[in-house]
Amino acid sequence: INVANFRFSELSAEEINAPMKKLAFRNADLTDESFNELLKLLRYAPELLQAEFDDCALDGVGDFQPSESDIVRELGKVETLIIRRLHIPRFYSFNDLSSVYSLLEKVKRITVESSKVFLVPCEFSQRLRSLEFLDLSENLMVEEYLRNSACEGAWPSLQTLILSQNYLKSIERTGEILLTLKNLTGLDISRNSFRPMPDTCRWPPKMRFLNLSSTGIWAVKTCIPQTLEVLDVSNNNLDSFSLFLPRLRELYLSRNKLKTLPDGSLFPVLLVMKIRENALSTFSKDQLGSFPKLETLEAGDNHFICSCELLSFTLGQPALSQVLPDWPDSYLCNSPPRLPGQRVQEARPSVL
Repeated sequence: INVANFRFSELSAEEINAPMKKLAFRNADLTDESFNELLKLLRYAPELLQAEFDDCALDGVGDFQPSESDIVRELGKVETLIIRRLHIPRFYSFNDLSSVYSLLEKVKRITVESSKVFLVPCEFSQRLRSLEFLDLSENLMVEEYLRNSACEGAWPSLQTLILSQNYLKSIERTGEILLTLKNLTGLDISRNSFRPMPDTCRWPPKMRFLNLSSTGIWAVKTCIPQTLEVLDVSNNNLDSFSLFLPRLRELYLSRNKLKTLPDGSLFPVLLVMKIRENALSTFSKDQLGSFPKLETLEAGDNHFICSCELLSFTLGQPALSQVLPDWPDSYLCNSPPRLPGQRVQEARPSVL
């Protein structure tokens, strides 16, 4: 729909208080002027909780300055704002959005994805006092501008920040910049191309979830915060993992180059580990027994050597499916030569 020339018409009394919860625009053409007109709809949808703009185009420069009598100063009950793939032809002439600061002060969740965002002005971040969830995936954020966005007093209630697939380079600098976010518990910085990890880093004090998947890292060091409960380092170049994480409950290691299971004593409260598509050749009763609380292990699609040791272990553990949710279909023999492609569960050692 093209709402570039949309002009709001006053509704009759019986149409007030519409029960609408969500308002979504898809493939819509907007202008600065029509955006101001659309805001007037809020007066007639007091139960609106979510606004969404997907694949829309904004032919304007963010000059949202309605006349004094028409000003909508807040979004009512709207808690969630989602913007995906917003196209702004005059992108580099765009204003600083100061005209919408007051509108978003009570919003709790904002997603702005694939929209060429490179900066959230410090003053804007400070006004987003209720924001708990912020997703800026697939944009143009770098450390220099992230420092301005996460300035002192920015996003005081923020708990989850997603910066997946941006242009971050330094894990150390990223953690240091985010120290201002005292309530941050979850950080997703996956799909960035990071330089090698240093030995020490500083992180927000309440960090519990960290996603470093698909970042090209070759080693995990003590830079990783020990407060973590969930760590995702899947789809990287790791050939070992020996890091003591006393609170870790979930560990995601799939699509790396590990040849053995990590030492379970490093993770005293670990409940879930996924280590699919690595270079594992075997695992034993002792290895599994080193994880004191492990409930779920996904280790399929590895290169298992169906040796006497592995086969005798699996034959003696009929309840493996309770721990291995992908057992038996994802566990295939890679060798010896007479067994490739056969399920480990059905393979039998030779007499020799």
